Amino acid sequence: MRHVRPVRGPARDPAGPSDRPALDPYAAAVLSTLGRRALADGLAPVLVAASGGPDSTALLAALAELRTAGRLGPVHALFVDHGLRAGTAAEAEGCQAACRSLGIAFRAVTVRVAPGNVQAEARRVRYAALREEAARVGATRIATGHTRTDQAETVLLRLLRGAGARGLSGIPPRRGRIVRPLIDRSRAEGLAYLGRRGLAWSDDPTNATPRYARNRLRLEIWPRLLELNPAVEAALARTADLLRDDERALEARARALLACRPASGEEVPLAALAGEARAVRRRVVRRLAAAQGGPAPEALHVEAVLRLLRRGTAGRTGLPGGLTAEVAGGALRVRRGAAAAPGAGLAEVEVPGPGRYPVAALGLEVVVSAAPGAAVDWPLLLRPRRPGDRFRPAGGRGGKKLKAWLIDRKVARARRDRLLLLADRAGGVLAIPELGARSALLPAGLEVSVRRTA
Repeated sequence: MRHVRPVRGPARDPAGPSDRPALDPYAAAVLSTLGRRALADGLAPVLVAASGGPDSTALLAALAELRTAGRLGPVHALFVDHGLRAGTAAEAEGCQAACRSLGIAFRAVTVRVAPGNVQAEARRVRYAALREEAARVGATRIATGHTRTDQAETVLLRLLRGAGARGLSGIPPRRGRIVRPLIDRSRAEGLAYLGRRGLAWSDDPTNATPRYARNRLRLEIWPRLLELNPAVEAALARTADLLRDDERALEARARALLACRPASGEEVPLAALAGEARAVRRRVVRRLAAAQGGPAPEALHVEAVLRLLRRGTAGRTGLPGGLTAEVAGGALRVRRGAAAAPGAGLAEVEVPGPGRYPVAALGLEVVVSAAPGAAVDWPLLLRPRRPGDRFRPAGGRGGKKLKAWLIDRKVARARRDRLLLLADRAGGVLAIPELGARSALLPAGLEVSVRRTA
């Protein structure tokens, strides 16, 4: 590994001491981001999440240069080994060598990643280790190597998944103590900086596998986008900044509305929501759920609550985490307890296409298939029944409330409240898989069945 000390020359900062070294343009740009986005905490210590890759190595070098120039406090580095693949020991050694040449205190730790969603669990334990190390070294900021390139990729991936303003805000430059000093710099700029500094880095072999959507985007789609617009990276990053400003304004409005809720913190008067935009109402629902300690409701859950508000009559719907949203007595309430709507506690499952969809709470798996050319308006939804649901069986005339239809067929109430329905985005009931009941609304060529798993 070859190392070159930063070039020192006459000061170019008229506001600082005359003996300060001239900064490399890349480090100067990082300094600008630290100031413009309020990412630094004076000369307090900074902990860098070091992976040995090009982005984190460029971050280490830039922060070390700013520290040497008196623009930043002490810099520490932590390498987190998740134990998920071979070769990480060599990466840690390379990262340690880079830190040694830069005069950065280095430490490596190994964490255990529990089974399940491996990427999410790895991220959780990685940030837990970083917070613990920050406390140990007295760092008030934890810096990660996310670049403008990462930002653009994130925005594009979320756009493809149908995200709203919050999702398209991308990677926040700062979230609490976590800061991203490279968020305005491209990966190519960082590589050029490493070349000027003579610093080596490691490549994560998983970055080349098409298993992950981000890698397929980088390898297959991104080159085509650059042909359409060479400045697409900067354009997407700018979109994230603009939408983040919009998201903050909408969140501020939601917070102001919730300021008028009772001390219990579980409801907001309907009068306060009257005339508010749907975007604000969505954020009110999410904040009410968060106030009760529940997980963030997905779009489908939030839309179900908004339908209750539009109807203007009393009603309830289940939310994740054992919560229930209820419109009654002139207020929207989100609470825990036995006042759950039918099926509360059953997680709603989005059905984006044919496949097998396990429902652990019921011990069954729903199998959805579609014939070639079937006109299905995906996504569909597996959900418990809701107040106001109607059902017209295939081949039947007219229709009636689903509750009445089930009572006519002597379906016990306990079972009625645990039935899972296949519904469309407009709320129409397409089928009741456990009863083998098909609705007149079920598209031709669409089949649904269930099998017991427990």
